[in-house]
Amino acid sequence: MPKKHWAEESRNERLQRQYSITEEVYEAILKKQEGRCAICHCHQHYQRLAVDHDHKTGMVRGLLCTNCNRGLGRFFDSALRLSNAAAYITKANETWSRIQAKSEVKSESVGS
Repeated sequence: MPKKHWAEESRNERLQRQYSITEEVYEAILKKQEGRCAICHCHQHYQRLAVDHDHKTGMVRGLLCTNCNRGLGRFFDSALRLSNAAAYITKANETWSRIQAKSEVKSESVGS
């Protein structure tokens, strides 16, 4: 029998081939996550949540929205890179808040 073209493959067949899970397992994970992305907790109504998996082990970690799934990929699934990015954003926001507060104090004193 000739190999099926990917477009002819059923969702269940693709889940089985790519992630070694069935449609029933996908639905169970989706139910456990209350239909939401495992990271940002949004509902993605326009398409199904992506199956997030460890590219080294193949282990399924959960279901993610498109943005979170791509974000993890951009950080090469590295917890250290993600942690560093979070620290960077936190520090930058704190710095910006201090700069903004100083700027507001200066403009108030100039107007006096």
